[in-house]
Amino acid sequence: MTEFANQVVIAFCALLVVWYVVGWQVNRRRGERLLAWVLQGLRALGDQTTVSRLGTSGFQVNVVKAQAPFKNMEATILLQPREIFLLWLLDLLRGRADHLVLKGTLRASLRGEVEVIKKRERLAGRVLEGLDEEAWTRQEIAGGLVMACRGEKGQRQAEAISHLVEGLSPRLLRLSLSKQPPHLLLNLSLAGLDERSALLLLSSLQDLAQAVASSGH
Repeated sequence: MTEFANQVVIAFCALLVVWYVVGWQVNRRRGERLLAWVLQGLRALGDQTTVSRLGTSGFQVNVVKAQAPFKNMEATILLQPREIFLLWLLDLLRGRADHLVLKGTLRASLRGEVEVIKKRERLAGRVLEGLDEEAWTRQEIAGGLVMACRGEKGQRQAEAISHLVEGLSPRLLRLSLSKQPPHLLLNLSLAGLDERSALLLLSSLQDLAQAVASSGH
C-alpha cells in the first residue's frame, strides 16, 4: 500500500471517530428533548412512569398504572444511528427518520379493527396482504395512506378517528386498532420535530386515545 493510500485510510478512520463523537452528542441532546415531551404527554395518562435506555439510539417509557380507559401504555423512541456513519447513510437513503412507537392496552377490548398505513412504508405490503379481502374493506385516503376496516364496528371506529388521522397524516406511518392487546399501535415519524409541532402532536395523540376508547365500546 502506498503512502498516499495509508494517509487516506488514516484520514477516513479519523473521520469516522469524529463522526461517532458528534453523532453521539447530537443523539443525546435530541433524545433528552424527546424524552421530556414524551413524559409530558404520558403524564396525562398516569403519574408513575419508568424509563429504559435502548443503547445510544433510543429509549422506552412505560406508564405503570395508566388511568382509564387505558390499562397500560408504552412509548418507544427510536433515533437514527447518527453516530455510525454507514448505518445513518443507509437510513437516509431509505427515507427513514427518528420515529415514535406507541402501544396502548385498554381495560376493555375493542369491538372493531382498523388498519391505517402509509403506502410507501416498508411494512405496508406485508400488513395489507395479511388482511382478508372478504372481511376487510380498504380505501386510499389523503396523505398517501391506506385505511382498512373490518366489519360495521370497524367502520364506525374508522369514522370516529378519521379527522384525527387526517391531522396526523404528515407524520403517520401506521395506526392499528385491534381486538387483541395492544389495542392501539401507533407509529409516527419525528422528522423535523420542533417544540411547537411536538405540542400539537401530543394534543393529537391524547385526542386519538380518547376517540379510540369511546368508539370501541
